[in-house]
Amino acid sequence: MTAGLVAAASGITLDALYRRSFRVFADRVAVTTGDPDGPVWTYRELGERAERLAAGLSASGVRHGDRVAVLSETRAEFVKIYVALARLGVTAITLNIRWHAEEIAHAVGVAKPVAFVTTALGADRATAVRDRCPSVRHWYCVDGTEGFEAYSALPTDGDVPDDAPQPSDVHNVLYTSGTTGRAKGAMITQEAAAIRALRLAQWYTLTPDDGFVGWLPLFHTGGDESLNATLLTGGTFCALATAHTETMFAAIQRNRLTWTLLLPGVITDVLHHDRRADYDLSTLRFVIGYANMMPTVVKELTAALDVDFNDAFGQTETSYVLAHGWSRPGEDPHLRKMPTPLMEVRIVDAQLRETPVGVPGECVVRGPSMMAGYLDDPEATAEVFTGGWLHTGDVLVRHDDGSLSYVDRAKYLIKTGGENVYPAEVEQAVAAHPGVQEVCAYGVPDPRWGETVKVVVVRAPGGTVSGEEVVAWCRERLAAFKRPHFVEFVDASELPRSTTGKLQRHLLAERGADEKERV
Repeated sequence: MTAGLVAAASGITLDALYRRSFRVFADRVAVTTGDPDGPVWTYRELGERAERLAAGLSASGVRHGDRVAVLSETRAEFVKIYVALARLGVTAITLNIRWHAEEIAHAVGVAKPVAFVTTALGADRATAVRDRCPSVRHWYCVDGTEGFEAYSALPTDGDVPDDAPQPSDVHNVLYTSGTTGRAKGAMITQEAAAIRALRLAQWYTLTPDDGFVGWLPLFHTGGDESLNATLLTGGTFCALATAHTETMFAAIQRNRLTWTLLLPGVITDVLHHDRRADYDLSTLRFVIGYANMMPTVVKELTAALDVDFNDAFGQTETSYVLAHGWSRPGEDPHLRKMPTPLMEVRIVDAQLRETPVGVPGECVVRGPSMMAGYLDDPEATAEVFTGGWLHTGDVLVRHDDGSLSYVDRAKYLIKTGGENVYPAEVEQAVAAHPGVQEVCAYGVPDPRWGETVKVVVVRAPGGTVSGEEVVAWCRERLAAFKRPHFVEFVDASELPRSTTGKLQRHLLAERGADEKERV
């Protein structure tokens, strides 16, 4: 009995984090958008709007412990929905706005939400799956699309129940990229979400003067955690439906925003935009991304914008701030990352033994920001938590100073002639060439070696690098078995990407190799 009372008093909820901010930062701007005429809500207004929504959902029959599906681009209403559901202790099933109807039907069939909230952008797909989702009692559209219950017509006389949300309540389900099958739903509790926000705020020294350029989807851990870290510290979250470059520039200038993520695809659009100099971007103090994928581009960007670059390593299951490294304006990214606080990180072999300094091993993690498991998938949950640690599936190397270097995903390993090749090592070598903007490496079948290496290259603007030059460059930097035997040049627009800009290597690998690309 006593232990239970102590445990109840010792936890923290995301709802408590939100409600503190509504009081402490009441008159500060909490949420704005990329539209100069769009909504601008103070913390007090966001709290009041979310409270009314929570009361309306409660009056319509949504109860503590239920699930509500959300299909939306990043916008102010999505933020309000997150806050309202946290207030009720209801789980947000966050659906990727780019998913096909079949993917939506599968996720909803597993999650069994009692209500479904969409925007006009997803209304056609929500309509297409309606007869396959028997658990859903209410279908709402934020934009009042015909055929849906009016979002604005929810009951106004409801009360938020007294049974407050608990730290162990699942706040949201964030879906993994699903590169080897159906996307898995990572369950993030209210306590884990709050701790993720705290860790992010501490690592980035966020204050009420900071503002986030929120183009990243809120159904992705990068957008979700950044939102919560912003609201924790009293900053401004600027919700952008897309990563439209000039809209981002205008929003930074208008709202004096200070940080964002610039991931592959977006980072080059920002760097090479012909009107970038027309906007005052001087309030930006740092950006976050993946330096190992595009080191030359990162160096050019930080010099051009006079900003620091934070080289990210993490994942949905653990937090995207698992380990990060800083580069100053104009510096070559050093690619070493320091583990962040409140997480225990080990680099281990197959027997969970710590590998020596300099020896690659799998990164395993434990700590209070871990997911609570995969939704309705006990087998996958048991597998990923083997030995009491969360297995990231990422291969890293530890250095003498405790920093880490990313090697690659274990599943992307190329086996050629009895040797192991990590594609990321090849990519780092090729990406360092000044004529290369972006590169992706993968294995292709080879009758002699089993597999060999192919690279798909995007030339830098104005660049004329050839396949022979790429191989010659690698000859000075890589062992013979790691050098690419095939080089394909493509336009950046041809690269398949996730909603966060990550290259989808498995889709590129389906292209195989053509003898005309052999070098």
